[in-house]
Amino acid sequence: MKLAIASGAALAVALMLPLHAQTMRQQTQQNPAGEAPLTQAERFTTEQFLDKAWNINQFEIQAGREAENKATSGFRDYARMIVEDHTKLNDELKSAIQKSGLKLPTTLDREHQAELDQLKAATERNFDKQFRTQQIKGHQQALRIFQAYASNGDNADLRSFAQNAVASLQRHLDQAEKLSEPSGVM
Repeated sequence: MKLAIASGAALAVALMLPLHAQTMRQQTQQNPAGEAPLTQAERFTTEQFLDKAWNINQFEIQAGREAENKATSGFRDYARMIVEDHTKLNDELKSAIQKSGLKLPTTLDREHQAELDQLKAATERNFDKQFRTQQIKGHQQALRIFQAYASNGDNADLRSFAQNAVASLQRHLDQAEKLSEPSGVM
């Protein structure tokens, strides 16, 4: 009897392995960066996405303006691009919700305000490093949020907005990673 149960369990595992491998291949094809698939917590309502998208854009505009004034020359060009692109994204976000009656936030959330305050408080010596670190982390998060909503969002106009924004966010991340890390700064 025990042999029959063990044999049955082994057969079940052997039959499930190809199915598991196929599922993993599909997930890798859908998510080539190798990140874990979206959890339920990463599926956003329209209101949640709208709040996150607005906060991301506003933070990037304000951080970019701060960098235009405090960063070294190589970082200033990047900062100008960030301000221009996120201002454009913010305008597109406003257009996407115009007919829906949804409202945008009016102040930064605590998380983004704290990061902006850190950036503003950074010394000249630490500013470039702080800005670069925030840009990489922020754009990684932004990409994940925008890709999630583009795939699963329930508002067609915002889903289209999210899909169109992904290329800009990816370019920003790529450029941030290419910024030379300041030497001698800890």
